[in-house]
Amino acid sequence: MTTLHNEITIAAPQSAVWQVLTRLDALAQYDPGVKSTTLVGATASGPGAQRRCELRPAGWFIEHVVLWEPEGALGFELVTCSLPVASLRHDYTLSHAAGATRVAQVMTYQLKYGQLGRALDMLAMRRRWDSGIKAFLAGLKDHVEASHVRVNPT
Repeated sequence: MTTLHNEITIAAPQSAVWQVLTRLDALAQYDPGVKSTTLVGATASGPGAQRRCELRPAGWFIEHVVLWEPEGALGFELVTCSLPVASLRHDYTLSHAAGATRVAQVMTYQLKYGQLGRALDMLAMRRRWDSGIKAFLAGLKDHVEASHVRVNPT
């Protein structure tokens, strides 16, 4: 298993960050690695809600919500995907940070193919995914801060 840790501070209240993160069908609006997102099933939010994400340049995954603590914590687990991934979970913790919100993300995953998958992870995937998470968090920050300023000018 590989575990990646990343965090970012967003100049907006936890409620504003939570609103964006929990619009499960809106991920493509701020994650540059996602081409489109659609809800899967009848549940749009909360534990068990699922989304399908089409990736850039190719690939897809379906994940479901496994942790939902309003304005505090959110977690997703992989259901299935076109990538060489056996398992994946990513959790977000939101906390107050001097008038802003700190978003900490922990992603734990395991690739398919045993030893070959571990080698692939060490050679390329870990760096690639860490870079993708950083781009996602930067997009989240820009999106939330721009939305928050429009709604609440200061």
